[in-house]
Amino acid sequence: MTIFIEGDGRPWVAGGRRISDNPTPRHVPMLEAFLDTPPPALYLGRPCYFGMGPAEQCSAALWTFSRYSHRVVDAMAEAARNWLANQPHDTGVTLMGHSGGGVLALLIGERLRAVDRVITYAAPVDIRRWSELHGFTPLFDSINPADISTWRSDVSRLLIFGEQDAEVPPGAFTPAASRVPGARLVIVPEADHLPPADLSVIEPAAQ
Repeated sequence: MTIFIEGDGRPWVAGGRRISDNPTPRHVPMLEAFLDTPPPALYLGRPCYFGMGPAEQCSAALWTFSRYSHRVVDAMAEAARNWLANQPHDTGVTLMGHSGGGVLALLIGERLRAVDRVITYAAPVDIRRWSELHGFTPLFDSINPADISTWRSDVSRLLIFGEQDAEVPPGAFTPAASRVPGARLVIVPEADHLPPADLSVIEPAAQ
């Protein structure tokens, strides 16, 4: 079973000067991958994306400074857990996330015991480094994977980067990625921040 998690979308607009009213992403590579995947599979939403969630609880913090907070991670883990309760239990569970969705996949994988594999593409595994690199205000209410000292030993992790990715350049993030115990790193030649349309490019490494 595979659970797909989309990236951060559009948390800010006007060149980062104004918080977006709707963070829903324009590009949805994980939705496209989900639609190409035989069931059982789940496209796991993020709080308040795609117009979902009670308006009174949809604080902009959930897609800005708190986008990887305990509150967000716990809510998504609980949603996945509820879905898994109605699925067969004779297979493992893979979390696959793009960009910030990859950060969430890593964090949710630590909370969801059914998960035995995490695959990320273009995930900024050190969010402090990512903020510094782009001159952004630090995500002060978010969990930084680079600060985690103890990881589950029973989870396989594959961290994939695009060689030409300017948003999450491999050279800036592979040092932190290599410190995740047991993680395998793959750099896809000529790829940028969006996963290749043909995921078979990376599937051999994912096996």
